Amino acid sequence: MKKFLLENKLIILFLSTLWFLSGCSTIPAKLQVNDNAPLVNFADARAEPNVNVGLDARWGGVIAKIKNQKERTMIEIVRFPLKNTMRPIIGTETQGRFRLYYKGLLDPVIYEEGKSITVLGTIANSEAGVIGEQNYLYPVLNTENVYLWKDKKRSNNNLYTDPFWFTPSYWNYYPSYSHGYAGIGHGSIGAVHSNQSKSSNVKSGTARK
Repeated sequence: MKKFLLENKLIILFLSTLWFLSGCSTIPAKLQVNDNAPLVNFADARAEPNVNVGLDARWGGVIAKIKNQKERTMIEIVRFPLKNTMRPIIGTETQGRFRLYYKGLLDPVIYEEGKSITVLGTIANSEAGVIGEQNYLYPVLNTENVYLWKDKKRSNNNLYTDPFWFTPSYWNYYPSYSHGYAGIGHGSIGAVHSNQSKSSNVKSGTARK
């Protein structure tokens, strides 16, 4: 009986491992290519503008800008390396930016700035543009295969961007001393007031005597 249970546990563990590994390495269908299909990497496309026009590429990154034009949508993307699943590895060193053109409408509310995206498309002629006040030559992809990744848990940027962070609303982020930042929070403030009150009472009592 023990041997039977052990064998079942091993089988379940083996199947669970296979399921986990297959889930981790699954590439979205619209981003898949044949194993031997040649793809132009981003560094080559930047180094040799317009040399690879007409060839396929699969790039990804974070949306920096989106613009709906008359019959197509342009998305400007900060390029990041890709995992085995083709999801961008955010936070690593970026090699620059590229533009994609999608025939049709992509809603800016859905494809908003800061979201992760991967595309499979055909290289077109590079385009001159600017980033801030600096000239920049954008590699370009024409594509119908756009994959927007589901957001992972996002941090609350309001705490860092609000110019009036040191106001009563700031304390709402830390409702108690145990959750405060560096010991700062409602609880700690309440403790200060409480101690002050006790101190005042003691002094008053001493004065009466």
